[in-house]
Amino acid sequence: MDLSFARSLKPSLEMVKPLDPIGADPKTSGGGNEFQAILSGAIDNVKSTRQDADQQISSWMSGEQTDIHQVATSIQKASLTFEVALEVRNKMMQAYQEVMRMQI
Repeated sequence: MDLSFARSLKPSLEMVKPLDPIGADPKTSGGGNEFQAILSGAIDNVKSTRQDADQQISSWMSGEQTDIHQVATSIQKASLTFEVALEVRNKMMQAYQEVMRMQI
């Protein structure tokens, strides 16, 4: 092997940062749990839209709220939010299965 070629690669290889090991403390690694925070936020959004729809349905049924269009809109919003979350989950599962099928 040509040593001049190996010497020219050395500065480039030193610039490459190694990956953090699995199970490393996110507070010290600086990466954090951004992915987990995004997923938690999406799940909380689904829960809050569902709770809002349930609250509007119950208030309409008790006669407090008269605008049926707002109730129907909140029900549809909750349904669409859940469907989007379900599709994101399906895509994540497909990606996970594809990664598990990869040969190392």
